[in-house]
Amino acid sequence: MMISASYHNKRKSKTQTNIRILNLTRRRRLLKEEKEMKMRNWKLFVENQNIIRENEALKKKAILLHQENNALFSMLHSKLSSVSTFL
Repeated sequence: MMISASYHNKRKSKTQTNIRILNLTRRRRLLKEEKEMKMRNWKLFVENQNIIRENEALKKKAILLHQENNALFSMLHSKLSSVSTFL
């Protein structure tokens, strides 16, 4: 049985069309994944910036608490010193 040239060309054309569709589908999927990755990256960036701001605020509070602690120890030390001089 002999296959006609037109049948062979139709088959080849159909295969090329299927390959183009697969390539287009792959390209669309990759673009969608890239878009999702960029969005995820943006959300993580914003979350990271918030954590950094919160960390800076906590550092300031820690410094103030440390200074207050030192002042209280100083006051306690001076009171204990004055009490020991009376004994």
